[in-house]
Amino acid sequence: MPNTAATSSSSSISLPAYYWRLVSATDKSGKSIPVLQPGVEHQLRLSFTNDSLNIRGGCNAQFGGYRYQDGVLHVDNLASTMKACEQSLMQLDAEIAQRMKGDLQATLSGDTHEPALELRGADGAVLKFIGEPTPETLYGSAGQIMFLEVAAKKAECSHPMIPNYQCLMVRERRYNEAGVQQPTQDKWHPLYQSIEGFEHQDGVRTVLRVKRYDWKNPPADAPSKVYVLDMVVEQDASRK
Repeated sequence: MPNTAATSSSSSISLPAYYWRLVSATDKSGKSIPVLQPGVEHQLRLSFTNDSLNIRGGCNAQFGGYRYQDGVLHVDNLASTMKACEQSLMQLDAEIAQRMKGDLQATLSGDTHEPALELRGADGAVLKFIGEPTPETLYGSAGQIMFLEVAAKKAECSHPMIPNYQCLMVRERRYNEAGVQQPTQDKWHPLYQSIEGFEHQDGVRTVLRVKRYDWKNPPADAPSKVYVLDMVVEQDASRK
């Protein structure tokens, strides 16, 4: 069956263009499903590529294949990471895995600025999600993966609008195909902007995997490149 999930047949909304955040879960009578409420509170989120679905926000990440055609979303059996968490999140994982499989009636509504996704199961339960643009959608480009080492201390740097501005000090790190870190060649330099999703801790040196985006149409006072945290690779508070 062809995968046409990239774009809804009834609108220009593209599933892979958004993160889909759970906002409500109700049974066939319209009553809230208590075991799924932590998914609303912890912002359980679906994300799609052209051929795979990922679910985050419970205890474990869940992932698997999917197909979409004629308003039906078919989800293959999901695989999962295997860490242990508090009981409510473990129950959330089990419940969402049971509900996110097989054929689901899928309805996309709204527009590209405020999209919504409704999934209805065979038992009449309804999961409602709202769409939040991915960085690729927001910045209009594909992200380039790179690794940045962030120094334990910020440093004062020149900023045209903010006196005594403190910049992150960074340098690029590289890894070979086996994942072994290579000797550092880049010099420390100030980063005159933040890294989305990253909160610097004073005294902690960090290595990050980030995605760097070229912002196609940035505001006049915004940078042309944007850095978004993908994963924390290493942390060191030893002050070495």
